[in-house]
Amino acid sequence: MLSKEELKKLHGKKYVDSFVTNQSKLRLERLINSVPLSPEYKVVDFGCGNGMLFTLLSNKVDSYTGIDFSEEFIKAAIKEYSSTSNAEFICADISEFCSKNKEVYDLAFAMDLSEHIYDKEWVNILIAIHSSLKNGGMLYIHTPNADFFLEKMKSKDFIVKQFPEHIAVRNIYDNCKLLKNAGFEINKTNLIPHYNILRLFHPISFIPVIGRYFKARIFIEAIKNRVPNL
Repeated sequence: MLSKEELKKLHGKKYVDSFVTNQSKLRLERLINSVPLSPEYKVVDFGCGNGMLFTLLSNKVDSYTGIDFSEEFIKAAIKEYSSTSNAEFICADISEFCSKNKEVYDLAFAMDLSEHIYDKEWVNILIAIHSSLKNGGMLYIHTPNADFFLEKMKSKDFIVKQFPEHIAVRNIYDNCKLLKNAGFEINKTNLIPHYNILRLFHPISFIPVIGRYFKARIFIEAIKNRVPNL
């Protein structure tokens, strides 16, 4: 198990530069149409990276707050969006941030974040996110699916290796279980194609028995309406 300092080093400047260069906006664009948005909503994006999600929300919500523990990511986001009036980017620990911002937000996002965090810490973070949402507020999670054939291969170190930053890739059951432990109710789940060339495998996901191994990504809509199971 890696320490917090070791994880921070994995998400340093080299990782940030690679992410900014290689990540496609399609990863998020295809999800936003299924998210209810309002010009009155205050939105928080946990693990915001370089603020890519903000480009899809900027004119659809009242305000956007991006949180990331990586100073390099926050520097990149501020550089890109420093002239924007309804966005702020903060380098902070999620739990500490949420302790100072209780019941503030209508929507929260954790897009491709959970796979970077071990179970115990992730539950604590989810509980913190839960506290930052208004009653009835929604959390959206997007993450790799541990049941996808490529993730299975990575877990066995067979032909392909796992990204060193991906320390906790989970299946849909385990993702939902941790959300429920943190006090969320699961409103919707969806197993969706990959956003790169691997999306070509998705039609196989409709074949009985073997189809479960060809659903690459998980998208979850969870709602705050009860207290966590502490």
